Amino acid sequence: MHAEILIVDDNHEAAELLRDLLELNGHGVRMAFTGAEALAAMQAQAAPLLLVDQHLPDMLGADLVPQLKRIARDSGLSACIAIGITGVGAAERASLEGFDHVLPKPMNFDTFDALIESSLATLRDAGATGA
Repeated sequence: MHAEILIVDDNHEAAELLRDLLELNGHGVRMAFTGAEALAAMQAQAAPLLLVDQHLPDMLGADLVPQLKRIARDSGLSACIAIGITGVGAAERASLEGFDHVLPKPMNFDTFDALIESSLATLRDAGATGA
């Protein structure tokens, strides 16, 4: 199953690596490097699956995600899943509201793949992938 995915990360190399991995699996991927770019990208075309870095140059991912989810909902998506990507400690990760899942840095790619697949299954069940 394929989906439209928006990656929001100010680390261009990390975002490109994730894009390449996801595109190899047939997903449509767009990238934004700031919170403002992510908001504009979602307004242009809402994505049901979001990969969002916690520390962006213009805002925190935890502040951005509720705004992105609101745009998705207003655009008619029945579901939107946000996966946070962060280098903060476990205690701080647990306090990140708005994210449906949080992946630590450095990322374990087996865990990443499994989380993408389970998120896509959830979106499929909600009818939100657009695929």
